[in-house]
Amino acid sequence: MPDRAATTRLVAAAARQHLQPLGLHRRGATRVWFDDRGWWLIVVEFQPSRSHGTYLNIGAMWLWHERDHWSFDDGGRIYWRNDGTFVPHPPIGEAGWISLLEFVNAEQFTRDMDMVAGIAAQRVEQLRNQFPDPAATARQLASRTTKPGESPWWHAYHTGAAAALAGDPVPARQAFHRITVGNLDPDWAHDLAQHAKQLADLADNPRALQQRVTEVIHATRQRLKLPPAPPQPMPTPRA
Repeated sequence: MPDRAATTRLVAAAARQHLQPLGLHRRGATRVWFDDRGWWLIVVEFQPSRSHGTYLNIGAMWLWHERDHWSFDDGGRIYWRNDGTFVPHPPIGEAGWISLLEFVNAEQFTRDMDMVAGIAAQRVEQLRNQFPDPAATARQLASRTTKPGESPWWHAYHTGAAAALAGDPVPARQAFHRITVGNLDPDWAHDLAQHAKQLADLADNPRALQQRVTEVIHATRQRLKLPPAPPQPMPTPRA
């Protein structure tokens, strides 16, 4: 059984082969790789297991809420079969789906890790196509229900922020107004509701709303120690 550092080197080699050609970057010496989309990230994590194996977590991280930690805002654990097919959520009760690549020996792990890294690359491409721009992202988020385990307040906030960045103030304000909390709710919810209200109050000035969300994205990038995003044309706000 190798030490964790040796396993990490095998993971990194497979990830480098499949993810680097797509433009992803490794986060330091960790098992995390990311695709920098400017206003959002695709985060790929080869999460270590106690058995020196690895799980695979992939998701979108929206940058329009200021913070200094990485997260999966839309997505998470990936499940696969030995034939290379994969799903974010396996059908309930259906057998044969795997979420942990076990380490048996270096030869086996290298071979199977190549498949898992290839799955990661395919999932990155899926997310790129799913969220090509803020407007499409706003539509995607607005069209689905809140997922199990997901806060409806965060779902509403992300939906509103995407619409705001897309220059569409009406659905942005509607989404922000859904974030209502009571006296017994946690402090973070009150902070989120206060920030959402500030953004909703800008909806009468769509350009100012769009600019404010852009400023938050820049601030988040700084806190995450990401380089400045290249200038991107912003959609013309709707009246």
